[in-house]
Amino acid sequence: MTSSPRRGGGTTAVVPLRDGVSGKSRLAAVLDAGARRRLVRVLARHVVSTLLAADGIGRVVVVTADPVFTGETLAGLAVEVLEQPADRPGLNAALEHARETLAVGGEGSRLLVAHADLPALTQADVAALLTEEAPVVVATDRYRSGTNLLLLPFADPGFRFRFGVGSLAAHLAEAEARGLTARVVDRPGTAVDLDTADDWSQLPDEVRAAVGAQVPGLPN
Repeated sequence: MTSSPRRGGGTTAVVPLRDGVSGKSRLAAVLDAGARRRLVRVLARHVVSTLLAADGIGRVVVVTADPVFTGETLAGLAVEVLEQPADRPGLNAALEHARETLAVGGEGSRLLVAHADLPALTQADVAALLTEEAPVVVATDRYRSGTNLLLLPFADPGFRFRFGVGSLAAHLAEAEARGLTARVVDRPGTAVDLDTADDWSQLPDEVRAAVGAQVPGLPN
């Protein structure tokens, strides 16, 4: 893990980030491999920068199987990079590894998982999650099926990450099974990730303009 300055207290944010080769494959019809790699970088820097600037976030950690790509992508940002072990592949395993590793430090009472491809995410969106009083908070995708951000107690290692198809229902069921109250947050800035051309069309004009200026080839 690479080190960076930490702010005192606050929620620990964990951002899982894939490598720059396999990411955004569903946009291959409109972007070549180089442009998709650029898009992954742009989106990740936006999400991490937003988390770093948000009140209530004390630490931002990126877990990845490609620390070289991640280090280059996030150069200059006060973020920690945690390498995912090769023998623990997959998103949920990456998050379990991050939680286990970060728990050793004992910092922060809550853990916020944020996907790295949320181009409309704002500091106000992060604040909305952190001000929810429920132990578990799920920010759903625009289909109300998936999970784009997940807030949960740091001290409950038994809560299983259920990212994948139908993860909203799975995370709510996990909270219920553990006797934890859960709330669902549905905001424009948290609802749209960017995996497909249809996702791109759902973004606000100003967000499309900002991302499009940095990634040539995206549709108008």
